[in-house]
Amino acid sequence: MTSIVICEKPSQAQNIRAAVGSLYGAILAAQGHLLRLEEPQEVNATWANWSNDVLVPPSGRYGYRPDDGGGKAQRLAAIKAALLSADRVIIATDCDREGQAIGESLVRYFKFKGDVLRALFTAEDETSLIAAFANAAPNDQYRRLYDAAVARQQADQIYNLTLTRVASNSLRPAGWKGAVGVGRVKTPTLGIICSRELEITSFVPRGYVEIAAMVGGDSGTVELWHRPRGEHRVFDLARATAIAMAAKSYTGPLSVKRESKRSLPPKPFDLPALQKWCGRWGWSAKKVLDTAQVLYETHKLTTYPRAETRFLPESLSHQAPALLAVLRGIECFAAIAPGAPEIRTGKGAVYSDKGLAGASHHAIIPNVNVAVRFGALHAALSADERKLFDLIARGWLAAVSPDATFDETVMGFSIGVDGADYEFSLTGKVQTSAGWRVVFGSEADDDADAKDPAPELPPFADGAAITVNSSRLLNKTTTAPARYSEGDLIDAMTNAWRLVADPVERERLKEAKGIGTPATRATVLEGLKAQGLAVVEKGKLRPTELGLWLTTTLRDAAPDLVDPGATARMEGRLDAVLDGSATVDAVIAEVVARTTALVRSIVDAKSATPQPAVKRLPSTKMLDAARAKAKRDGQRLPKGLADDFEACRAYLGPLPDRDAGAPRLASDKQVGLIRSLIGRGSIAPAGFPDAVAADVARAWIDSALAAQKHAAHAA
Repeated sequence: MTSIVICEKPSQAQNIRAAVGSLYGAILAAQGHLLRLEEPQEVNATWANWSNDVLVPPSGRYGYRPDDGGGKAQRLAAIKAALLSADRVIIATDCDREGQAIGESLVRYFKFKGDVLRALFTAEDETSLIAAFANAAPNDQYRRLYDAAVARQQADQIYNLTLTRVASNSLRPAGWKGAVGVGRVKTPTLGIICSRELEITSFVPRGYVEIAAMVGGDSGTVELWHRPRGEHRVFDLARATAIAMAAKSYTGPLSVKRESKRSLPPKPFDLPALQKWCGRWGWSAKKVLDTAQVLYETHKLTTYPRAETRFLPESLSHQAPALLAVLRGIECFAAIAPGAPEIRTGKGAVYSDKGLAGASHHAIIPNVNVAVRFGALHAALSADERKLFDLIARGWLAAVSPDATFDETVMGFSIGVDGADYEFSLTGKVQTSAGWRVVFGSEADDDADAKDPAPELPPFADGAAITVNSSRLLNKTTTAPARYSEGDLIDAMTNAWRLVADPVERERLKEAKGIGTPATRATVLEGLKAQGLAVVEKGKLRPTELGLWLTTTLRDAAPDLVDPGATARMEGRLDAVLDGSATVDAVIAEVVARTTALVRSIVDAKSATPQPAVKRLPSTKMLDAARAKAKRDGQRLPKGLADDFEACRAYLGPLPDRDAGAPRLASDKQVGLIRSLIGRGSIAPAGFPDAVAADVARAWIDSALAAQKHAAHAA
């Protein structure tokens, strides 16, 4: 039997070849999707002109065509030729929805009639790949995964292209040369950023009062507080004064409750949790994803990075002792690793098959299958790679560490003022065992403890007689909500249910797993920035005037477009295809109906706000140069520079005179390729990454690629 293997990308083919050789036949690499959906004008020639038509093909679905860009034609031709003589195909692409579509669409497009198997893996080390191929299952078992990908492709093509054309025809401001991009995920995400901005601009500070009472008794003194949260705060000074006066005259028993408590460790990271945490470091969501991908794909130190859950399969629990032993052998983990792993299994635990139900990938953890090389691989990582790997490793170490334990004491008393009761209290904690907190130290992800540390309290007995010796008022002011960092926005996209008031809808959105997918959210944010709809300012996302105007206009005309709940529900419908409760065509029909209604709303829209003046945005390289200049000069980056090309250029000063011999620096594309080649083992050129000249970069890239080609032939 002649067998071939189809994988997703060249690096994956290289890893599979190193693991299984030619045991399963020739290994052919795709390059992501080698097939694309037909363009509207390829289905209907009249659609070449942008009209307000709903772009649904007569058959209900767009067909596939070869994607000829970037050398894909040659890869497609090689796979076609191999299929002609093959009896069996093993699809060995990534194990998610898109990976399934990349492989299965090829065997369907070329009408392959032989056996089709599926090899699934979440890590690309030798052990994982050998096991995946040995346990390859009939591809028919993954039909629903493919169907969900088809539904997503078709629905997004109809929805995004139709509404972008209609919005461009109806809403494009004067001077805006590009299309008015509308997307199923992008537009609601912009809506989240803009909603926060509107909250900030409309915010009116309110003064409120916290009231303290100094309590004395046989066991000492302690200051108790009346400081409720939110709308229960005391905003009226006269009422606060009355409460303080009543408290000052209190004599009576003190309520004291003591309890020993346990704090379970956090679960290992998935991609959204990782992006949220790294936002503390000022990392963009894309930087987190790119670095995590290098750890997985290039170094093979971690499992699949685009994880969508923080649970691990129970079948992996037996690997915990070996993984712990390996990590303990790395100096930076030796002092914080537990003596033995605490394995928690079952519903709600770290190792939980129920928790994993419906997820394509488990949590991101160090890859135990490269254990013998951990030390050397870890030592060779770049600073950013090591920083992220160490966080992933600590996430797993904490998850298998003992519970943290503490004794909690809550003491207080109550007074009545004008028929209402007011509680004065204070909570104290004494840690009895640090447990998992040793792993994270002061970075332990416990916001309540970080913001309001609990003191150790005097040893009052429950019911002890006390007297309030004095009371005081502490004046405070409410503050506006903060803008989102990229990590915060990823969290908001993941937990879109928090942005919806209706309780039934909230529950539905929890099941829908938020807006977009872990693999696409960073791309969505990069798109908003590239299109001039949002900018990053002091590490926080802010909508541009253009982005705010567009969101306001769409919210008035077609609120469904910017509603996080609507797009999260779409993801829920794709999950329904995956679990068999909905068909592909049913989901597409629902999207067509929704799109048709939105077209009418946009066409009828009349903006309630004046169209903004369109400004040209500075490039990423210009902004990086401006930030570097500000740092050199010991200044802050001038306000407004991030979304004004002319202001940014003026700040940077005149361009260097190339005729005077000033070298042209490497482009972003060249720098990206250099980084990729360094990740594969090449040595960086002199001056990289700060000031490599374009001609030096070009020569170095050519040399590195030639050396890799020679090494591949020699192998």
